[in-house]
Amino acid sequence: MIDIIDLNKTFNNKVEAVKDFSLKVEKGEVISLIGPSGSGKSTVLRCIAGLETPDKGKILINGQAINFRNEKLARKQRTIMGFVFQHFNLFSNMTVLKNLTVAPALKTRQMSFPASFREDSSSVWPLPVPYA
Repeated sequence: MIDIIDLNKTFNNKVEAVKDFSLKVEKGEVISLIGPSGSGKSTVLRCIAGLETPDKGKILINGQAINFRNEKLARKQRTIMGFVFQHFNLFSNMTVLKNLTVAPALKTRQMSFPASFREDSSSVWPLPVPYA
């Protein structure tokens, strides 16, 4: 579950990218953030991922608040997420799922990238779920 409470993010002390944004996403629910360019969609996602620090508000993942001040803990919290940036670079020989799961699997399992890991491979790498 993701719970965002009164999220605010301002850039350069003048551009309000996100103002008083709240959202609750239940386990298994699929949502889309839709809006015009510059409306704050990417900023919200970057805050959820811990890549931006909100000026105000809280983000909870499975009831645990993201700690934006502790980089080590924030990195650990990021391991439960997968996302693709707007200007993404994917491995063309892999499915979207494999592109999203390969980095966390390599990082958390200290694995090397298998030479045989191809689109037609049936291998699926399980991800850790530290906050289940």
